[in-house]
Amino acid sequence: MKPYFTIISSLLLLFSPGLTLAGLTQVPSPIDQSQSVNCNPEKEGEDGAYSPQQQEAILRQITVKVIGDNNGGSGTLLARQGNNYLVASNSHTLVGANLNNIRVETIDGQVYPAQIIPNVNFQENNLDLTILKFTSNKTYCLPKIANNEINKQLPIIAAGYSGGDNSFISKEGMVEKITELVFKKGYEIGYTSDIEQGMSGGPIINRDGELVGINAMAPYPVLNHAYVYADGKRPTFSELRELRKLSWGITLKTVLAQIEPELMVAYRLPIPRIKQIVPESKLVGWLQEVEAKAKKITVKIDSSSESNGSGVIIAKEGDVYTVLTANHVVCERQLVAQPCGNFNYKLMTHDGNVYPIDKSTIQFQPGVDLAVVKFNSRENYPVATLANYNPTTDDYVFTTGYPKLKEKSDWRFSLGQVYSKERGLLTTTSQLDLPNSSAGGLNSVTQSAASLAGGYELVYTTITFGGMSGGPVLDSQGRVIGIHGKSEGEHAYDAITGDSGTSDGNKVQIGNSLGIPTSTFLAVASRINVQPQILETTPPPQLTATEVESIRNAILSVDVTKTNTSASQWLERGNQLWRLRRYNDSIQAFEQAIEQKPDFVYLGYYGKGLGHYGNKQYEEAITAFKQVLESRPDFVPARFYLSVIYRELKQLDLALTEVDQAIKLQPNDSRLYNQKFLILMDAKRYAQAEESITKAIEINPIAPFYNNRGVVYSRNKKWELALVDFKRALEGNPQYAHAYANGAFVYYNKGIWNSVISSYTKAIEIDPQYPLYYNNRGVAYYNNEQWQLALNDFSKVVTLEPRYARGYKHLGEVYAQFGDIQKARENLQQAARLFQDQRRNADYRETVSILQGF
Repeated sequence: MKPYFTIISSLLLLFSPGLTLAGLTQVPSPIDQSQSVNCNPEKEGEDGAYSPQQQEAILRQITVKVIGDNNGGSGTLLARQGNNYLVASNSHTLVGANLNNIRVETIDGQVYPAQIIPNVNFQENNLDLTILKFTSNKTYCLPKIANNEINKQLPIIAAGYSGGDNSFISKEGMVEKITELVFKKGYEIGYTSDIEQGMSGGPIINRDGELVGINAMAPYPVLNHAYVYADGKRPTFSELRELRKLSWGITLKTVLAQIEPELMVAYRLPIPRIKQIVPESKLVGWLQEVEAKAKKITVKIDSSSESNGSGVIIAKEGDVYTVLTANHVVCERQLVAQPCGNFNYKLMTHDGNVYPIDKSTIQFQPGVDLAVVKFNSRENYPVATLANYNPTTDDYVFTTGYPKLKEKSDWRFSLGQVYSKERGLLTTTSQLDLPNSSAGGLNSVTQSAASLAGGYELVYTTITFGGMSGGPVLDSQGRVIGIHGKSEGEHAYDAITGDSGTSDGNKVQIGNSLGIPTSTFLAVASRINVQPQILETTPPPQLTATEVESIRNAILSVDVTKTNTSASQWLERGNQLWRLRRYNDSIQAFEQAIEQKPDFVYLGYYGKGLGHYGNKQYEEAITAFKQVLESRPDFVPARFYLSVIYRELKQLDLALTEVDQAIKLQPNDSRLYNQKFLILMDAKRYAQAEESITKAIEINPIAPFYNNRGVVYSRNKKWELALVDFKRALEGNPQYAHAYANGAFVYYNKGIWNSVISSYTKAIEIDPQYPLYYNNRGVAYYNNEQWQLALNDFSKVVTLEPRYARGYKHLGEVYAQFGDIQKARENLQQAARLFQDQRRNADYRETVSILQGF
């Protein structure tokens, strides 16, 4: 007689797991205010600035001669600690010099021996910079540090010592060029002051006498090797001709960004706020192909307000193209209830062609942050393929668009991973997010239902910036699965330094990116008389091991800068690294933010906790989250994560205490009740678990919550109530594979085999890579004596999960039904080995007992 197989419980709970940059931040000057030299004269200029005479006097005070054996130039006094002074200059001023015989000459004619302070950053980044140190018991003036961005047309004065007669020279001019990408030597600002040989390393000040940079290269150099950007690209011939007309300097922010942190602290140098950089990755093979495909379908949308967004071409009819974007890109306003601003829009395609957008073609559906626009062109542009399916958590995805950083918006392609729709609903929050854990673990929770307004139900880890809103979210085949629109963030502002986040409301990015899934667009498309030209509904095929390896290498290659910067930017860097799941690097970045002790230091500890949690370093994560609560006891995300971790550690009383505290602070947060439900389920307090998940449903009736209540009904053998909730979950999301599988479990207990099989079949159609679905359908086939179908499913199980012992055990027993004793023994022996390795003693003994029967 054949044994009767039991379905492995597939009551699958939906777990709730488990930052425009300003200028330099000014700090108090270390100058001795009792000195006799007047380093801070009263401004005498008619417009409230320093007079030309005063500007020259300031320049003379802070400029020094840098003297080598056969070379030399100028330098700029930078900072002082006791009797030690720092001088910034160019490394090329000391080429060929005896490094043991370097001297500096100050304004009073005193000559001091100087030494180069070693700096790995200068060398690794090939920057034309050097920092010198000399010692004097005299007091010399130090520069004021500019606290504003350098903009075009900024009046400046450049100074230094002539290489001919060693005389002091100062020359007025105007900033005419600011490169978007710094030249490889660090040169960034081009200005009209005609600097001479010998002035390299000398100061550049604005009309308020503030230091903004140092000279580096005179106009019309003999060679053009300096005009190479940091990424290796070169300007065009026409661009080069214009660049050669200007003098070039290195901004003080670049200097300060590269100095060793210990030196910054010792000399009380201000923390620079360098301009935001979009991290790039190195793409090869199939990733390059997807990138090339993505670029051709992505467009840039410019507004007369000087903002910009992105979009994707989804249809073509004759010469008329339809573009899908985010509504807030083409309807700019402060509040949703307000009318759209009176701005005009134009669109740029991948080939650089620009087309006006007729505002009458802009269509949108209220309540969903999506819009379509149209443009006319005789050019032949490719049309995107849209894909409508529920992605699986951890699938690789890409976002594309034109991030708005300063004057230019270059196209970017960003890599990351996505959450399933259900996990995403429990993950997204402006305060909180968790990386997914191992099977059976947690994934995330905490946000009110209102935060899902606008249709934002797609959650992913790709690094995004302002300007990428409206751009496509692509799957591994380059198909559009959503439209990007937002990033999660937290308010960050320091009252003393003025350091703050750069997004609306002084927010820094902490968390994931958010988008609107293709399914939402399809639901409203008919109402705005738009249909996609190409639509597919199947998930992409599973990536090969080689493809997975290439994308992992690309993620590791993403260069998130590590130069000195403000606390708010360290938070953003930490978040970028956390999104890339480079947790150790993210922890280091968050620690840099913590060291500056801003008013929002709790966010540094919070990020550090997320990093440790991602590394499964639970004790370190607990310590970090508790440090959050020391300064912000009302910060709910930290309490939530403590609850998550305590639950994973089986410390259920502590987990319950933390989530109850969080609920007191946010009593209308449905995800907190879901978290409490999970804890109570673990404690087998099913009646209270049912109360908690019912409360979550009352606040926010979404599919994952109905699924979870169906689970507790099943535990209590309330089969009919369970089926009702699983059906409600599927009404909310017809692509919810877990709900089908959970319904199958109910049918199994009711003995309705055809419904068991059909439900698991539907789950497999949605998620064909989930081994448990095949295992349980195989069990149903086996118990229904459909041997070949059972064999097919159990074979698929061990293909998907080669260490799944029960799959081999079932295979052995099916082969026994076929009379193939050799294969039966081989599979049962493999099952026994795996059970023994996994210390599943009862299963091991049972399998050995079956073997003894052959």
